[in-house]
Amino acid sequence: MLKKDAYTVIVAKNKGNTGLKENQVLSCSSGKCPVDKPVFSIDELANMWPEGMELKGLHTVFTIKTSSGHLGYLCIGPKAGGKSYTEGELGFIENLVIISAVAIANSHLISELKSANRQLDKKVQELNTLFDISREFNAMVDRAQMLNVFRFALMGQMFIRKFFFLMMMDGEPQIIIQQSLKGQLKKEEKHHLMEMKADYLEVDDFNAPPAFLKENGIVALIRLSFQDETAILGISKRANGLPYGKSDFDFLLSLGSLAFLSVQKTFLMESRIEKEKLEEELSLARTIQNALFPSPIPVPDGFDLAAVNVPSRQVGGDYYDVIQPFENELYLAIADVTGKGIPASLLMANLQAMLHILAPLKLPLAETTGKINDIIYKNTPSDKFISFFWGKLDLDTNIFHYCNGGHNPPVYVNGKTGEITLLSSGGMLLGALPSMMPYIAGQQQMQSGDVILMFTDGVSESMDSNDEEYGEERIAECLQRNYKKTAQQIMQELLTEVRSFCNNNYGDDLTVLIIRAV
Repeated sequence: MLKKDAYTVIVAKNKGNTGLKENQVLSCSSGKCPVDKPVFSIDELANMWPEGMELKGLHTVFTIKTSSGHLGYLCIGPKAGGKSYTEGELGFIENLVIISAVAIANSHLISELKSANRQLDKKVQELNTLFDISREFNAMVDRAQMLNVFRFALMGQMFIRKFFFLMMMDGEPQIIIQQSLKGQLKKEEKHHLMEMKADYLEVDDFNAPPAFLKENGIVALIRLSFQDETAILGISKRANGLPYGKSDFDFLLSLGSLAFLSVQKTFLMESRIEKEKLEEELSLARTIQNALFPSPIPVPDGFDLAAVNVPSRQVGGDYYDVIQPFENELYLAIADVTGKGIPASLLMANLQAMLHILAPLKLPLAETTGKINDIIYKNTPSDKFISFFWGKLDLDTNIFHYCNGGHNPPVYVNGKTGEITLLSSGGMLLGALPSMMPYIAGQQQMQSGDVILMFTDGVSESMDSNDEEYGEERIAECLQRNYKKTAQQIMQELLTEVRSFCNNNYGDDLTVLIIRAV
């Protein structure tokens, strides 16, 4: 019998009818096997025999030990013929046991070294696998290829035939790769699995495991994490029948984390490529949009003009224009499309095209505004509107004819008295409803020193840190303080006040158009 641990021995070899069996494990009920006596009676080991067991023929025990420790026992019966052993024979057997103990100890040491070497070889193989897979992942950009490499590593290295890989995609947990599974996890079951906190768990230890797991032979779950992201790897028993040890779970944790990191990398790369592509398209759109603004602005004799557009994004929905189709007519327009970005800029481009076509036709402003409204209403989504103001300055009479389509009323200041008037005559927003009610045109005589300031709600609705709007009243007050300056100076004073008020945090596109009679 060879020692298994401090409390048990295993029957390594059995000869004859002793009542014992090879590989049978015997335990010391007293908690400690006797090791001090080199030779003693079999009765002193009686506490090791299972209750009711009847030993046959054994009566003498030799302790097998070396200087480094206890190894086990040699139990013998009488000699052939039933004769007893002489003292010399017992001494001979004892010496033989001492010599054999060294060989047994060396055998144990060799076995331990072989086991350690096997474990070392396994670790080296696992590290080589992780290194090779890491190198392959770094050379890949295709997510499907990465997942296939991961699949083959699980199947070829670990002999796992059934598994799944669950991770968050677009805010929901999804299985991105699986092998030989039947059925599907429900949405709530996926979320439940993602709540796992331990690095790895046997399915039986998981709180309320989904039936899907046992139905597909999934026996363990491994939690993978990268920054604030989490994934779950579910695995079945190994095809070679070997159980999973801690080192196996550690390897699977490393392998899964490597795959998870690489998959995350592909998403980040796709996002970056998409962002760069979008930025390139936005930059091009901004270039095109800038070309739609008048440059240079036509400035007739006797007048001073200034204009600016500051989009809250690369492209915006604000619009201004100055058109002079004839020597004695000057059209000024300002508009704000609902929304921001490319959709708003496209609608703005359509409006600009319509104005450039209609302005030379010399149609009445109110009637033309109604036609523009009907076209926009028929050709745009129901959630897209345009606040619009435009006017025609008759350069022979200096009368400014205008029509306001639901826009912030421009501010007119009398150059002599400083009196403020709001230009509000017109009608509803463009594109909201068909033109059932006619638009109304207004007019304003322009004299030396008079100023008209047009703006979008990005100016009036700019907010300070207390969420208070700059407001139209402050715009009028700013104009009253500065109306005797040039159009460019008035615009700069207004922009400076707005920037200071909102601390450069524009929530919307900002556009200003100013005309001043010299």
